[in-house]
Amino acid sequence: MDAAERFERLFRVEYPRLVRSLGVSFGEAAAADAVQDAFVSAELRWNRVGQLDDPAGWVRRVAINRLLNQRRDERRRQQILAEAGATVARSDVAVDSAAAVDLRQALLALPPRMRAAVVLHYLGDLGVADVAVAMDVSPGTVKSTLHDARAALRLVLEGARHA
Repeated sequence: MDAAERFERLFRVEYPRLVRSLGVSFGEAAAADAVQDAFVSAELRWNRVGQLDDPAGWVRRVAINRLLNQRRDERRRQQILAEAGATVARSDVAVDSAAAVDLRQALLALPPRMRAAVVLHYLGDLGVADVAVAMDVSPGTVKSTLHDARAALRLVLEGARHA
C-alpha cells in the first residue's frame, strides 16, 4: 500500500470516529472543522506523520489542541469585552438543574480539558495512555482528571435529580 492509500485509509477510518467523539464535547461543527484541519495538516506532513507508530494519535492530538485553543481564545475575547464594559453573553453552557439533565448538558458543564478526557476515554474508547498522548499530559494526570470529572458529573446529576 502506497503513502496516498495509507492516508486515505486513515481518513476513512478515523475521521467519522473523531468527529463523533469530539462532537459530543465541543459540538459537531467545531469538531468536524478541527478534525478536517488536523487531517489537512497530516497530509501536508505525511512523509513524517505517515512514519509515526500512531498517525491517528497525531491527528487526534492536533484536533484536540485546535479545539482547546479555540475555547481558550473565545474565553479571552469574552474577558476583554467584559473588561471593556461590553455586555457579553456567556458561551459556557450551564446546566439548568430544573430541566432534565442529559449527558451532553452534563459534559458541557465540565471544563474543556476535563470534558476532552472524558469524551476520549469513555466515548472515543481510548485507553488512559492514549488519552495522555492525545492531550500531551501524563497518564497520572488523565486518571486524576477522569476521577475529578466523574465526581463533578455525579454532583450535576444528583443536583438535577433533587431539583
